[in-house]
Amino acid sequence: MGSSIIYILLLIAIILTYYFVKRFRPQSSIFTYLIFFAIVSPITLAGTLLPITVVQYVKDLNQSETYNAKIVDFVYETREKTDSSDHTIEVTVKVPVFQLVTSQGDTITKEAVHYNSSYSYKEETMYCKVNYNPSTGNVFITDRGFYKMLSVMVFFALFFDFLLVGIVLYALGKDMMRYKQMLGIVVFRITIPMAILGFAAILLLAAYEQSDMSLFAKIACIGFGVLLLLASIGLIILSNSKNKKRNRKRNNNNPQNNQRSHPSFLEFRN
Repeated sequence: MGSSIIYILLLIAIILTYYFVKRFRPQSSIFTYLIFFAIVSPITLAGTLLPITVVQYVKDLNQSETYNAKIVDFVYETREKTDSSDHTIEVTVKVPVFQLVTSQGDTITKEAVHYNSSYSYKEETMYCKVNYNPSTGNVFITDRGFYKMLSVMVFFALFFDFLLVGIVLYALGKDMMRYKQMLGIVVFRITIPMAILGFAAILLLAAYEQSDMSLFAKIACIGFGVLLLLASIGLIILSNSKNKKRNRKRNNNNPQNNQRSHPSFLEFRN
């Protein structure tokens, strides 16, 4: 089922690429089509699969019940992680296996899903509060790592969906003036401030959570985090002030707004 969805999305990406390039540059070589397909296909996949994943996360969260579960084992998984030097390294994640007794008296033993926590478990026989969805059978922890991952996925799902809508509109031959205006708002008033705010949050959380970090490194993280936080707030205020000035100038240049709302006395007489 999963592979068939990917094949269907790739077919849709091929169709979108064909009509997109046909409108952008009708007399194009096959190389141009390949370049645009390399851009359109990941946007199509991310703009479709990320919202589906977000819906699954939210569905698990809404349909779940909270239990005190016992950790009976661990499963070790190898995942990729970016270090401080922006190098991708492989790390081993210790994923717990929980055992819980449901309200119906059934004993459930399952590995945690949606797991993105860096918490280091000291003992195997310890209890932890977990969420269990009886509809899907998923057991997961709604800790900071869960909500952090969900927030990142929601952000990128909205971002890629916005790009996908633009590609579809352009491929269908629609007027792109309104979309260009929206693109400026999304990039300069939402995406860039949110990215700066995200970096600030990462630095501040690193200073708070990393106990083995030196004092100088913590001060540097807090200082740069606060500066980035102020920069994001200032960027939002500056963007809003520019937008207000632009709207005020547009209203002043509009001749309809310069006319009086009521006709003059002579106009009534005529």
